[in-house]
Amino acid sequence: MSKSCGTSTDFGENKTWKQYLKWFLRVTLIMGAVTAILVGEVFFGVLALIALVIIVWPQYATFNRVRHIPVEMEILLLLVVFLELILADANSFYTRFNYYDKFMHILVPAVLGLMGMMIIYTFYALGRLQASVGVMFAIIVIVVMAMGAALEMSEYFYDQILYPSIGAWLPTGLTQGSHLAPPLDDTMQDLWADLFGAIIGASLGVWLIKRSEKEGKEPTIVEELEAEIEMETASADEDT
Repeated sequence: MSKSCGTSTDFGENKTWKQYLKWFLRVTLIMGAVTAILVGEVFFGVLALIALVIIVWPQYATFNRVRHIPVEMEILLLLVVFLELILADANSFYTRFNYYDKFMHILVPAVLGLMGMMIIYTFYALGRLQASVGVMFAIIVIVVMAMGAALEMSEYFYDQILYPSIGAWLPTGLTQGSHLAPPLDDTMQDLWADLFGAIIGASLGVWLIKRSEKEGKEPTIVEELEAEIEMETASADEDT
């Protein structure tokens, strides 16, 4: 895997359809959050608005460590927030559709796997990481799987420890198990779905990287990440 790629268009230039899609998702998420609040799902509606603020203005959530999220990443994150907080939680898709939970357990790790491959390849392209594409792939899959396991552990902690005390004030309900499977089976199915999603996302990232290398350039998302990292490095050097 070569670090040298040909010069492409300015990283700040994005295709018009990406910009339109980004704004469409922003507006859709706002409308969904406001609707959720108006119909009584205040908790999830407010969470969706908070997530939107963090995605659109990451500098406020990261204390200026991250000032810009590539448009492709923003699109993916907005989509995940809408599908999770608006459809799944506020509109009860988890209970209305039997396998919506498994769909999300594949989609979210796939998104994380794809973004993870782009991020780790960016550090490779900048010369800050020495690793083969196979090692990068394994790292991302393992990290995403660890995040999925941490989520299942937090759900168990919430159901067993927190829910008896605070469940009456939150609209979440128990998080493990369903009418299709008991808690243990449901958890293991979720973990397998997480693994499948992580492999899909990381594989897509590898494919995008390989395709761009053949064309003598880098994926646009990598160019934007490189510019962000270099900007932060320059800012840190000025501060010191």
